[in-house]
Amino acid sequence: MGKTSQSVGGTTGLKASLAAACLLIMLATAATAVAGGYEAIEIVPTRPDVTVRLLVMKANAKPATALLLFPGADGAKHFGERDGRFWTSSHFLLRAARDFVAAGFVVVALDAPSDQCNGMPDRFRTSPKHAEDVRKVIGYLKEKHRVSSLYLVGTGKGALSAAYLASVFDDPAVEGVILTAVCPPPEFAGVDFAEIDDPVLIIHHLYDECRATPIQGAFELKKRLTESPRADLVVVTGGSMAASTPCGALSNHGFYGMEKPVVRVVKDWISGKDVPERIGK
Repeated sequence: MGKTSQSVGGTTGLKASLAAACLLIMLATAATAVAGGYEAIEIVPTRPDVTVRLLVMKANAKPATALLLFPGADGAKHFGERDGRFWTSSHFLLRAARDFVAAGFVVVALDAPSDQCNGMPDRFRTSPKHAEDVRKVIGYLKEKHRVSSLYLVGTGKGALSAAYLASVFDDPAVEGVILTAVCPPPEFAGVDFAEIDDPVLIIHHLYDECRATPIQGAFELKKRLTESPRADLVVVTGGSMAASTPCGALSNHGFYGMEKPVVRVVKDWISGKDVPERIGK
């Protein structure tokens, strides 16, 4: 959940506009081609006087499956542009973003909306306003980036967003939910688990020492997913020596040193393959 900036590429300024679903979508973007791909910060209007910033990364322009990333903690300011270069936080989902791109996904990290610029409290993550924002983002991605299917991916408090949205969405384009480093079910107030009827993958480190996300919570959460046609839990072991606090991103909580194996599990699971109950050492 810690935020250590790292450069992720050069950028040039660009402003454009387009009409979608009878709504004028103003797009402010800083974009660059990276190894034949695309990286951009794009801004999507979602509610009156409210916008949501996206970091969009993809390897090519073909229609593809998108991963909507909901970072943890307050969900705000995990990426940006400074002095002509992109930066991202050290959050697991942002560290793994390019690995997800290399695995063939369109990666879309969502910032907190402009009316929650200081961060999203739990009550917002489980609110109709949050759902409205993300519905508009999904519609935009379908129109602008030709996304045909997508998965909601959340870590820590971001898992609260992903689970809530899965419980209220009925968009067939949403094909599954991926929850990592989850809090115990009592912390998911506002989420009706019986309404989640999409496949769900839970990934949690066995030795996650963050007090908010004990491993027992992952097992308890899986038991609540009674209507999911496929609910898998993958327990991670191993990794690198922590370089942050236990609840920080560079620790077991953030799968530090296990990014690529976790990405591989996500790719295999989305492709329909069986995934192991445990990965690591």
